[in-house]
Amino acid sequence: MITHIVRRVLIAIPTLWIVLTLVFVGFRLVPGDAAQSMMAQAAQSGTGSMSAQDVQRLRHQLGIDRPLLVQYGDFLSHAVRLDFGRSYASDRPVFEEIGDRLPYTVELAACSLLLAILFGITAGILAAVYHRTVLATALVGLAVLGISVPNFFLGTLLALLFGVELHWLPVAGPGGIRSVILPSVTIAVGLCAVLTRYMRASLLDALHQDFVRTARAKGLSERTVILRHALRNALVPVVTVLGLMAAGLLNGVIVVENVFAWPGLGTMILGAITARDYPLIEATTFFFALVFIGVNLLVDLSYRLLDPRITSP
Repeated sequence: MITHIVRRVLIAIPTLWIVLTLVFVGFRLVPGDAAQSMMAQAAQSGTGSMSAQDVQRLRHQLGIDRPLLVQYGDFLSHAVRLDFGRSYASDRPVFEEIGDRLPYTVELAACSLLLAILFGITAGILAAVYHRTVLATALVGLAVLGISVPNFFLGTLLALLFGVELHWLPVAGPGGIRSVILPSVTIAVGLCAVLTRYMRASLLDALHQDFVRTARAKGLSERTVILRHALRNALVPVVTVLGLMAAGLLNGVIVVENVFAWPGLGTMILGAITARDYPLIEATTFFFALVFIGVNLLVDLSYRLLDPRITSP
């Protein structure tokens, strides 16, 4: 177990390097830079204009007028010390910016994942147990619909219906448990649909295995056969999907947070991309990659808890 963890940590190092390198090079190859973005924002806000000399001076202050290889070497030398610098927009350390926004994103992601697990796994079990019935067909149909509807469209629809028309729930910004309902439901619908289909397929496969037939032959009740024998084995592939969904949840949060003006990492990273705030983009990408790697490691370790026959590769 310890050897497996150490191996995964060592593999994560080049993975993080590749991700950061792609982000570093990719954003600098896009036309425009942070100085031009600041000039455009100053012009739009009416606070003044910047001459070509001012833009060049700002480039020099930010260090983005140096050769790309020099910038890259400086970036790596600081990244290995977990020093990603200060945000161009706020002039604050980037990890302080992330720390301020992270609780909002964690709250939204946790609520969404909880709803998806609760309803997705339950619906998947019911669809498998009542296979080829009206209930199972309806659940599968709803799952297909949930997968097909984009979350930005669903979020807008829910905001118009429950916020604008019915005035039941707030549609923008944080403000208690009621404000998190619409964005978390928007994210959870797609996750719930995916979990339903995987749980149904995995449990149907487990119910046709020899060990389930043996358990039934022993005279065990159908409830015991499903919950104690079939379900535990069926959860192994579902946990894999759940881990990938939890890690990739941050990507979906980016869209939904902007739909509902939620002040989390999603709105922050979109603003950073618009402003070409390179340090903030790079630090947030590093954080997202670290979360993804950590969640996948936890998924690998959870296999042995669900099925002791599985050994770490």
